[in-house]
Amino acid sequence: MGSEPLTRRRWIDVLLGTSFAAWMGAVVYPVLRYLTPARDGGGSNKATLTDAQKQELSAKGFLIARCGTDRVLLLKDKEQKLRALSAKCTHEGCTVQFVPADGIIWCACHNGKFSLDGRVISGPPPRPLAAFTVEGDLKGVVSVSKPGGMA
Repeated sequence: MGSEPLTRRRWIDVLLGTSFAAWMGAVVYPVLRYLTPARDGGGSNKATLTDAQKQELSAKGFLIARCGTDRVLLLKDKEQKLRALSAKCTHEGCTVQFVPADGIIWCACHNGKFSLDGRVISGPPPRPLAAFTVEGDLKGVVSVSKPGGMA
């Protein structure tokens, strides 16, 4: 470029070339990111509830928390016993929610319904929700973990 003058045509070629390179980067990067397996960003397979989370669980009767990379639905059943199930629907991966009035766990994406022990009641989910282990109670320390320490 030292001896050539920067003509209008040369300027347009440079502009089009960099625009094409930027566009390719914008297309290729998301595709590569989608195809690459996710890294384990959550660390441990055990989580301890904070005081604020315990208060929310006590007040509402349920809570969605994180245990490593998993979303976990914690709820109090009729006997006030704490239960923990995966909050990820087995159909499309949407986050499920507890419906206290009906006593069910519901996925709003495709109207999947689960019992409080995670079994499928109706809808398209192919498998029950995975159970997590809960230790402790709301008066003390509450910890949630994957059963058997699975990854």
